[in-house]
Amino acid sequence: MTATTAEPTQMAHTSDSRPDPAAAVEEASAGSWVRRWAVLGDNSLQTLMTTVAVALLIFVLTDNRSRVDRLEDAMNARFTEQDARIDGLDRRLTARIDGLDAKIDEINLKLTALIAALNMTGEVEAAVEGRLLGSEPPEDGPGGTPG
Repeated sequence: MTATTAEPTQMAHTSDSRPDPAAAVEEASAGSWVRRWAVLGDNSLQTLMTTVAVALLIFVLTDNRSRVDRLEDAMNARFTEQDARIDGLDRRLTARIDGLDAKIDEINLKLTALIAALNMTGEVEAAVEGRLLGSEPPEDGPGGTPG
């Protein structure tokens, strides 16, 4: 019998470190995307419904933007219309006020002529000052008040 000697075999050195969790998550998410696309390819109804939902979402978002633009245009048109109406009213009121100023100037001129013709300038001046003709001007009492 021959004797054999057992030689010790060396084991491969393995580290006790754990795998990187970020890499595991990345691999899992990449695999899940592939699985999702594969499932969508297998389920045509689900794919169709998802496509319709995305298309409706895009349509609604685009449609709302155009609605806002139309509303903005409508409001700008109304503001312009109101500005035009206000300008028209301003022109008419200015014309009326100018007409009234002309009439007041005419009345003032006629009254002045009438007062001069009646030789009553003294009485009119006294009335404008707040006193009667023939009486003395009001005197200032104590504290600067008439009386």
